[in-house]
Order: sequence, then structure tokens, then C-alpha cells
Amino acid sequence: MPIKFANNFGTTLASSINANATSFSVASASGFPSLGGSDYVFVTIASEVVKVTATSGTTFTCEAVSGGHSAGATVEIRVTAEMLEDFQRASELYVHPNHSGDVTSSADGAQTIAADAVTYAKMQNVTATDRILGRDSSGAGIVEEITPANLRTMINVEDGATADQTAAQIKTALENGIDSVHYVNASIDNEHLADNAVGTSEIANDAVTADKLANSINSAIAANTAKTGITSGQTSAITANTAKVTNATHSGEVTGATALTIADDVVDEANLKLGNSASNGHFLQAQSGQSGGMVWAAVDALPSQTSNSGKYLTTNGSAASWAVLDTDANTTTKGLYEHSHTIASNYTIGSGNNAGSFGAITINSNISVTIGSGSTWTIA
Repeated sequence: MPIKFANNFGTTLASSINANATSFSVASASGFPSLGGSDYVFVTIASEVVKVTATSGTTFTCEAVSGGHSAGATVEIRVTAEMLEDFQRASELYVHPNHSGDVTSSADGAQTIAADAVTYAKMQNVTATDRILGRDSSGAGIVEEITPANLRTMINVEDGATADQTAAQIKTALENGIDSVHYVNASIDNEHLADNAVGTSEIANDAVTADKLANSINSAIAANTAKTGITSGQTSAITANTAKVTNATHSGEVTGATALTIADDVVDEANLKLGNSASNGHFLQAQSGQSGGMVWAAVDALPSQTSNSGKYLTTNGSAASWAVLDTDANTTTKGLYEHSHTIASNYTIGSGNNAGSFGAITINSNISVTIGSGSTWTIA
């Protein structure tokens, strides 16, 4: 569109012009728009609107004026009906060119950004490092910068988590971080329970029903008529459990239904808990520190008693033997015989025997010495 404008341009005619003149001179061209090609400007000379198509210094070329004007007449750029109407016609005739490249269009059609045309360089810069684009605010909306802390919250990852944790670190994390809310119902079976893992502290109150109790416990509870230590609900459940099994009556080596009895002549060597194996001729000996507190021990046997009547048993420190008691020996390897000079208990000298004492002899009160028939007591 070649129409040109300028603010507050005003001058005067340098000389008079006649009607139908196609040029005129002005006192000053300062501030007048530069024209080229098909450019033009509407000016007002006095009260006539004139179309100027070219300038050369202070000389303006124009379409023929309708009337003459005297020197000194005003020459101004004003907003006129001709100017506005021409401007409107020019805008209506304008057609957008076809665009190509990153943004395409056809004539006055909508412009389109080509696929893959917006590179990272063309995107708005982020405000800081460690940012990703997304949206953290509630609901749909414009793209936002996501901080590391907000990102961890969005994807539910703890601060400091790494991808290279060791097996021990993972084990610790699992042991400290997994509880009942992380298990699916019925996901743990018997083989995954550690021995003794379930104790009294892990069993909830009222969780063990009567049918889970051993028969012996049911019997003991049934005998507890006062139902001490259990709730009324547990009492009702136990009473309703008609399938309780009583103790069976046993037979064989151990008999009875309640108090059991070991039968006579049934406990043999195989039933004893001993610290060693038996050998023929050994006897059972108590010995602390041995398994069962008993062991089999050998017996130091006596020498044969045959033809050894009246003899006494003696030993040399390693073997026992029978020996004759020499009651008639009248010799000794000692130089002296010694005996007490007081007889403190009753004594009888056997019939036909002689007895002797040395020195003064005192017989205590109420004590007697009886000399048998044919016997002699000599005191020297």
C-alpha cells in the first residue's frame, strides 16, 4: 500500500499556482515523507485536497489542481476523507502472499507451523538448571517448569534414591520399608514364614478359635469348669465344640487313659539311657556327668572260695587272695609287746587257754575277768 503519512507537516506555497497546475513549490519540505515508486501523499493547499506523487527538493509533483492558489497559501498534511477512503480501498485490495518454510500459509488463509520446525533453540529458556517441563499445578493448563523436589513427589521416589544400590541396601530398604499394607492378601504361604516367626505377641486377641486348639488343650479347658483365664465368648465357642476328642486308653508296655503306668518287666537295656555299652558280667553304676547318669562298670571278682575255709581275704595292692590267720605264732620281729594296764570291759579267757599280763593291772569298777575251765591267767 503506497499511501504515506506524516505528523504535523505544514508549510506554505513559495509561489502562486494556476488551476490545472501539476506541480508547485513550497517554502520548506522538512518533515515531508520520502516518496518512491507508486508512493503518494494527500496534502491540503488552502482548502483544496491535492494528491502529491513525487518530490524533488521543495518542488512537489501532483495531480492537476482544480483551482489557482496564491503564494503564501498553507500546505499541510491533514486527515481528510480522501485519505481515509483511499486507505480503506488499499487495505481491501491487499492479499497476503503465500508463506513457506517453518510457518506456511496460502493467501489470506491461516498460518501453520510446520512439523518438527520448533527446535530447542526456538523454545523459551528455562529459568534455572535442573528443571524439566510439565505441569505440577492442579488441572489442565500451560506448561510449567518442574523442580527435582516436585518431580520426586510426582513419581513417588524418595530423596537420595539411586539406581546403583547394593543388595544389602535394597535388603535394608525392604526390611525397613515394607509392612502389611504392601502385601496382597494371601500372598504369604507357610514356606515363607521363618521358624518361630509367629509368637504370642503376633497373634491378635480372640484370634485363635476352639477348633485351632490341640485336643489335649480342649480336654484341659473342658475340665476347667470355672473357665478361668478365658472370655465368655471363648467359653461359648469351646462349649459348642462337640468334636473335642478325649484321651484314648493305652495298652501294651504303657497302659492307662489319664495317669499312665509302665508295665512290670518291660524296661530292658534298650530302654535305658546309658553313657556306654554293656559287656557280660558288668554292673550298673551311677556316675554323674555321663549321659543318663549311669554307666556299665566291671566288677573286681573274689578269688575262688573253694578249699579256703577259715582264711581271710588280703591284697598286695594289685590282686586279692586268701591267707591263713596264724593264731599260734610265738615269735615276733618286734622286741616288745605292749598292752593297756587297765581292763575296761568284761573279758572271758577261753577254756583250756592261758592268758598273761605284764605289770600292775587295774580292773575298772563293775568289770570282771572270767577264767575258763582249765585256764590260767598269769600277771608278771
